[in-house]
Amino acid sequence: MSEYTFDVISQVKDFKPDTIKKEPISFNKEIKIENISFCFADTSVNTLSNVNITISKGESLGIMGPSGSGKTTLMNLLLGFWQPNEGEIYIDNTVLSTATLDAWRKHIGYVQQDVYIVDASVAENVAFGMNKDEIDFEKLEKVLRQASLWDFVQTLPDNIDTNIGERGAKLSGGQRQRVGIARALYSGADVLFFDEATSALDTQTETEITEAIRSLSDGNLTIVIIAHRHTTLTYCTRIIEIEKGKIKKV
Repeated sequence: MSEYTFDVISQVKDFKPDTIKKEPISFNKEIKIENISFCFADTSVNTLSNVNITISKGESLGIMGPSGSGKTTLMNLLLGFWQPNEGEIYIDNTVLSTATLDAWRKHIGYVQQDVYIVDASVAENVAFGMNKDEIDFEKLEKVLRQASLWDFVQTLPDNIDTNIGERGAKLSGGQRQRVGIARALYSGADVLFFDEATSALDTQTETEITEAIRSLSDGNLTIVIIAHRHTTLTYCTRIIEIEKGKIKKV
């Protein structure tokens, strides 16, 4: 055991704390993707090639494409999970970089197909990471209404204090997605990214979640959603298609 411990220590002994100076970022106008290309380290084939897109603040942008087309790669770049091999992403006129990434993440919310739910109350899952006595209940009600979850919560035995079970066992798939939406809004996000958020839902529930997302399109909140089905994107102000790493239609 001690040998294993020393092996681990030897791997991190040269670790140096991140000394990059954090810089602010504001989002008042647009997100500009300029000549972006990306490929994974173990391949020479680009997943994205020379992609150019401008997303205006308040826009609802739908991104379609078959599996492996590059749409999830594009979203991961916008989220700052990965960095492009070529090109830049600008938030207004500021480059998205390691220095501005922390500031950018305060602007964004991310709703995946499988929303992470902890074995706790509705309130604690929406105000994720906060102590119960720190939760702003007026804000909580507002985001639950925005996510079309408020009426359902009123039917629960303990309202917002009802425990919803490990992985949201006491909720339907659509309700778990709504918790994810409410969580993103509670965090103060003004850009929401949806990654195949409705693909695992039945048709009726998908329609309900799509309508809930549509109702968020108020001209202030920017929404970017990737999907396989065109019906999921009917509310979008614009839809683009990606095929083999390139923009097919704008």
